[in-house]
Amino acid sequence: MKPNPGGQLDPNEIVGRDALIAEIWDILEGRNIYMNDLRRIGKTMILNKMAADPPRGWLVSKRDLGGLRTAAEFASRVYRDTHTLLTGKKRAMRQMTRWLGAMAGAEIGGILKLPDGSEAPWKETLSRTFADLHEQQHQSGNDRVLFLWDEVPFLLDNIRVEEGAERAMEVLDTLRSLSQDYPSIRLVLTGSVGIHHVLTQLRKVGYNNSPLNTFERVSPGPLDRPAATQLAKALLEGAALRVDEPDSVAESVATLTGDVPFYIHRLISRMSKSEPATPQAFETRLNRELLEADNDWDLAHYRNRLRKYYPDDNDETVALAILDALAISGTPMGQRQLMNQVKSTVEPTDDEQIRDLLKLLLKDHYLSRDEEGNYSFRLEIVRRWWTQDRIP
Repeated sequence: MKPNPGGQLDPNEIVGRDALIAEIWDILEGRNIYMNDLRRIGKTMILNKMAADPPRGWLVSKRDLGGLRTAAEFASRVYRDTHTLLTGKKRAMRQMTRWLGAMAGAEIGGILKLPDGSEAPWKETLSRTFADLHEQQHQSGNDRVLFLWDEVPFLLDNIRVEEGAERAMEVLDTLRSLSQDYPSIRLVLTGSVGIHHVLTQLRKVGYNNSPLNTFERVSPGPLDRPAATQLAKALLEGAALRVDEPDSVAESVATLTGDVPFYIHRLISRMSKSEPATPQAFETRLNRELLEADNDWDLAHYRNRLRKYYPDDNDETVALAILDALAISGTPMGQRQLMNQVKSTVEPTDDEQIRDLLKLLLKDHYLSRDEEGNYSFRLEIVRRWWTQDRIP
């Protein structure tokens, strides 16, 4: 297998996710799923593999929604994807066809139009689309539909900014209602930014619902070490690097990259074919890459997004102090030790604020907590970058 960081992978090249995907299909028999995890962890690759090889009796539609900005664009996109899905099975969308009439399928700027040329109401578009799907499923007797919708939090936040918080609330409540009214239609919603940040903004203006309380939460996380090592070994061979001890080198690469497939691909792709590929050579190369001001590892995202999502009072300052302390330590820290360290750095800071921020940093996958209650960076590669970027 040749390294291809960030590129399109053949489903057979997406390794180490088969057990998780089998578990996801099992969950979808009874519930919808909200999948949230760090950027570059591999969520989209999981969706791609599910779409490429669904179990018998499932129709699957996958779409990245992060670029849509309005509820009408979203509803029109769902209709268009559904129309394509059913046309491939030689089935019709009766309600939508009657409603749209001679304008069926007509769009201007990505938004459906009614026969009189007006914009098709987004909520009606979604409701009729789901109703058509339900009718077709009932007639076919066995097909079920799965929507794999990527970057849903970005969609909702875009709608909030573009059309207002009330519209974003309506979209959330509509999705909750449709997921309950049509249980044979399943949803997998994903996001690299947690939807809780969108809900925080909406609750400031009175939104009190829990739209995803019936969704199963799934966090894929990195690969397990054997799978990450297997991937690294295959890529070492595919890159034709000079490797004397492939097993130990592959495990070293997996360790350095935190077992994240994207980073494994990227690190191996940056190694010179003219020099021996040793564990030390990989570590040296990684450090050099992370120190470059214009590097393309996208790790500065973890620093930059704090300013947007931790805006209240001095939350950003305290969150930075927590992460700085753990980066310097390099080993897990207990809550009391961490609190004392932060309070010696940022004043005034109380225990409750630190507790709240620790919970949020766990929810945002910056940190993990072991069985003894000690905190550490969830990914070693993020801690390594954080130390080089932030700590003098």
